[in-house]
Amino acid sequence: MGYIFLFTALLAGSAKGFAGKKISGIITTPKQSVLSNFMRMIICIVISVAVLLLETKGQSLMPDRGAILVGILSGITLSAFTVTWMLAIRHGAFMLISVAQTFGMIVTLACSFVVFREPVTARQYAGIVILVIAVLIMASYSNKIVGALTPYGITMLVLYGVSCGLYDFSGKLFTSFSDSPISTFNLITYFVSALFLGAVFLLPSKGEKINAAEFVRKTIIAVFFMSVCLFVNSYFMTLTTKHLPPAQLYPLSRAGGMILASVMSSVFFKERITARCVVGLCLSFVALLLLK
Repeated sequence: MGYIFLFTALLAGSAKGFAGKKISGIITTPKQSVLSNFMRMIICIVISVAVLLLETKGQSLMPDRGAILVGILSGITLSAFTVTWMLAIRHGAFMLISVAQTFGMIVTLACSFVVFREPVTARQYAGIVILVIAVLIMASYSNKIVGALTPYGITMLVLYGVSCGLYDFSGKLFTSFSDSPISTFNLITYFVSALFLGAVFLLPSKGEKINAAEFVRKTIIAVFFMSVCLFVNSYFMTLTTKHLPPAQLYPLSRAGGMILASVMSSVFFKERITARCVVGLCLSFVALLLLK
């Protein structure tokens, strides 16, 4: 069942990425990205409440302490992950963003070592070096496809990779330290994320004005679709952690995500799969095998 859950999560994640890339031309500023993701979290909260009520069937909805603490971490990292993804996708090829997400595995490995004392082997160190090389090659590929990366674009990519790694690790923390239903964890995550994004949106910003009503009108359909995909991806990915060990889950999820991203970028976004891209992808796969 674990592989079925993982495949479902990957399909939902790819569909979310497709919709996000399509509306990235509308979402051009940090404030717009924050608002669009705030909308997503509100929709995800509604979905989470409905699923939770169905799962618990009127039983106690109170989460345990582990779910609350990990949910706070998950909500904050989810906010950073979704906002930086929306901004990074404007500054690099779709495949570069996918490999940057894979780079987040290094953060997950480091956190696993600190919290669970899971040792990092010489083979995994080799995988990390190869993964760094793969990211550099994919950055060069992106330069050829969509233009040179700016310092701002590089910053968004790094923040995206780090926040993605921390978000993945929060799922592992939840299954290790909480007995609450997954829907409870997801609800806390989305609620914390909505609070965080709402607070950020209300902060004054110089030179950036946004017509919220007009923005919502233009993006609501795509944002609703992305919200459903985000919920399905998060729910089934967390469910998968109960069936597959991290050594299988994270490499498989990253490899599957890159395969789907490469197909999508070529078919839908007309990004040419060059020899440089193939080399970068192959090195990423090798790194994933070593990190397993």
